[in-house]
Amino acid sequence: MTASGPFFPPTPDDDGPARAAREQRLRRAREVLSDAGWLFDDFVNAEMRKVLVSKPDEREVREEAHRRARVATEMKAGLECLIEQHEADMRLQERRERDKEKRHGR
Repeated sequence: MTASGPFFPPTPDDDGPARAAREQRLRRAREVLSDAGWLFDDFVNAEMRKVLVSKPDEREVREEAHRRARVATEMKAGLECLIEQHEADMRLQERRERDKEKRHGR
């Protein structure tokens, strides 16, 4: 599930609006990762640094910094997964089309 809803791989009878919405989510994910992917890493590093330098009695500070770092890591992984899943779906669809052409072409 993505922030904008579940990801559904393309289907042969895919209608225009569903395809457009899926392609827009994919385009946004690629843009975020290409333009600001480094921000996720820097943010996680800064939050983990807070965990490391916190004093023993600052348990709540450590927990909050760790939670924020985990959420940012999960968000980046979710965007990467969306792109990887789409690319895998496209490869599968291309392979099916080639196999179909081979069966009908013989």
